[in-house]
Amino acid sequence: MPANGNGFKKTITVHIRRGTRENNRLEAYQVPFESGRSVLGVLEYIYNNIDSTLRYADSCRIGLCTSCLMRVNGKVVRACTTIAEGDLTLEPYKEEAMVCDLLAELPPISTKNESRPIELQ
Repeated sequence: MPANGNGFKKTITVHIRRGTRENNRLEAYQVPFESGRSVLGVLEYIYNNIDSTLRYADSCRIGLCTSCLMRVNGKVVRACTTIAEGDLTLEPYKEEAMVCDLLAELPPISTKNESRPIELQ
């Protein structure tokens, strides 16, 4: 783990939208910085080491599905393929889709006969 000039391990602050659509708040976590770690990796660290009540989704882990779709620092991305390069604010990809924490109702997936990509805004 990289250390800053003072010999201390570098950490990032991760603000996560917690709760439900009707009753939510931002909660802050301090996570050790690890170069190349994905946003999904950061969530796994929080779940495994800090707060096992955190709710989020993942499935393929290679950017093919949309289960880890969320808003990272204001931009909708797939958490599994987005690298955490500094402090983060993580929210459901759409406020109205929020179920609990980062779990959200997912956008419809294209069928065999309809080949259009899911649009990330």
